[in-house]
Amino acid sequence: MDGSAPARRRRRNQLAATAALAAGAAGLFLLEKRRPLRAKTQPEPQRTVRNLTLGAMSMAVVGVLENPVVEPIAASVGRRRQGMIQMLPVPAFARDLIALALMDYTIYLWHVATHRVPFLWRFHLVHHLDLDLDSTTAMRFHFGEMAVSVPYRAAQVLMIGTSARALRWWQRFFFLCVVFHHSNLRLPARIERALAWAITTPRMHGIHHSAVQDETNSNWSSGLSIWDRLHGTFRLDIPQSRIRIGVPAYRRRSEIRLWRSLTLPFRRHRDAWRAAA
Repeated sequence: MDGSAPARRRRRNQLAATAALAAGAAGLFLLEKRRPLRAKTQPEPQRTVRNLTLGAMSMAVVGVLENPVVEPIAASVGRRRQGMIQMLPVPAFARDLIALALMDYTIYLWHVATHRVPFLWRFHLVHHLDLDLDSTTAMRFHFGEMAVSVPYRAAQVLMIGTSARALRWWQRFFFLCVVFHHSNLRLPARIERALAWAITTPRMHGIHHSAVQDETNSNWSSGLSIWDRLHGTFRLDIPQSRIRIGVPAYRRRSEIRLWRSLTLPFRRHRDAWRAAA
């Protein structure tokens, strides 16, 4: 392990950032209990434990598979000035901001693909099985989805030219945005409409998690909401009281339990948008 002063400083900064992100997520978890946007329909303790367990498995895959692949690429890209952004004649700080925006845009494209490509949907469906939507849903991703995303993430970093610093910025921005827009936090409508011009908000993402397919096929952005506006997929016209969270074909509680969720990608699928008989 590198014991130099810069390395120790980087580790301290990383620990401080991790603590701040955890505190932010915990704060949203507590706030959404006090100001809920939608009424809950499922038993809370079991659902929370299930979502956090799936999240822990996904984070383990990120630590074991994604980071060892992506971080060295980012370090090399920055050192050798490779990728689209690294060729721009602008300061490094500006390149990193542009890289963050392009990472966010290409995640928009990936999100669309996870719904449109059948193989990817097998894994992403696990995320949409949740019958309620809150900050713990932000953790509810199948570990297989994290694994199959590694080549895409590596391609993002390499082709964009995302430096190690820009990658860290994006990872922190992405985490906070995902926890925020999955949260069940009721913000004043006027404030949320203003925020929605910049970032994805809870009401926006509530529409994306609707059991109505036409509504789900909107609001794909994870961070900046501009991508939905540019692609004509932005919606903020459905009252949250009218939204039923989940997918029609998997609404029985037995089907969203932990083991069933873990094995779902490897079992025969029903049409998610056709109600089960």
